Amino acid sequence: MEEILNWDYLILINSSFFAILLGIIDFRTKLLPNKIVFSFLITTICIILISPSFDLRKIIYSTTSSLLVFLVYLGVYFLSKRSFGLGDVKYSFALSLAPTYLYGFNETINMHLVAFVIGGIFSILLMLVKKVSKNHEIAFGPFMSVSFLLFLVLNL
Repeated sequence: MEEILNWDYLILINSSFFAILLGIIDFRTKLLPNKIVFSFLITTICIILISPSFDLRKIIYSTTSSLLVFLVYLGVYFLSKRSFGLGDVKYSFALSLAPTYLYGFNETINMHLVAFVIGGIFSILLMLVKKVSKNHEIAFGPFMSVSFLLFLVLNL
């Protein structure tokens, strides 16, 4: 008998909702509110924990992998003179959890690399058309969200 609800899709719908919401908020305000980032993290964990396909090894693996992504973002935050905010660092952990749980760490790393590429290209284009200067702040959360949504479309 087929499941009425595929829990993997529920995890991805939850992640998509928060990715879109946080991307819009960060685009408009250059802030990623802790309450929403932590709500994203908690709902993702809860859905995974109640899923019939829950696998403790996968949750440990995805949590550890997401923590590694978080630490990389934190390192970039400190080494690059805070070129992006701590909200982006926290968001990186929450955004990494679902794709790592469902698809693996390599896919998640690729997703984040694409976010940096998209953000870099967009920033260069804005500087070329003189819409922003080199020191202008550009929110990074929307690029993380777009990268996640691209990742999602390409992996379904």
